[in-house]
Amino acid sequence: MPATIAATIPAIIPAMPVMPAPQPAGAAFLIGTCVIMAGILAWWAIGGQRARHGWIMPLVFAGTALSAVMIEPIYDNTLLYWYPDENSLAFFRGFGRSIPWYVPLGYAWFFGGSAYLVWRVIENGASVLRIWQLFAVTVFVDWFAVSICEWLHLSAFYGNQPFHILGSPFWFSFCDATGGFVLGAALAVFVPHLQGARRLWLLLLPSFTYASTLGSTTAPVSLALNSGWAAPVVWAGGAATIALCLVAVHVIAQMAQKRAMVAA
Repeated sequence: MPATIAATIPAIIPAMPVMPAPQPAGAAFLIGTCVIMAGILAWWAIGGQRARHGWIMPLVFAGTALSAVMIEPIYDNTLLYWYPDENSLAFFRGFGRSIPWYVPLGYAWFFGGSAYLVWRVIENGASVLRIWQLFAVTVFVDWFAVSICEWLHLSAFYGNQPFHILGSPFWFSFCDATGGFVLGAALAVFVPHLQGARRLWLLLLPSFTYASTLGSTTAPVSLALNSGWAAPVVWAGGAATIALCLVAVHVIAQMAQKRAMVAA
């Protein structure tokens, strides 16, 4: 029985593409990632955020970068996402994936930055409409950033991906954006209880929130992709994944509105 199961795996799950990394494009993307993160940190340092909220942003950035090391290779396998196997910009190799430097840095500015923004918006009394507007923008930014990687052949989804029409599959951007929103909501709940050295817990919080969010929301599409199911069922799985993300954001929007009403 085990041999029979092993023999069917290659027929169910397509092999990951193997190719060398396009170095000029990779270097340009890495530089762009560093510039974005440096700009956000400069805003934090000189724009008053450091004086008002201390080192929360850098701690969240570091925590989200750490989550990339812990989580990225695992979900790359389950969600059928590849990086070039030969890459001079590789930061580490794990679980059959060569993860470039711009991945943990991208985690830091995207997940950390979006979570920080969601936290501040909730704290300032966001309406339901405001939360949904911010979510829509976050989905687009993620789709565009991940699509650039695909267009430049730096990385991409493969296999029978649903909603893979132009650039990155749409379902994945919903999951990524939701990951930042769940972390932002968690910050709204936990930060008041984390003073002084206790704020170092923020180095671990992103790994819990992102792993749980991505694992739960992608379960339908991941199960379909790795089971060799027919395309309509895979697309239904992608739709279910998007629906789970919308449910999570709905709950966050309701929480934000309730907090705003209590504060008023």
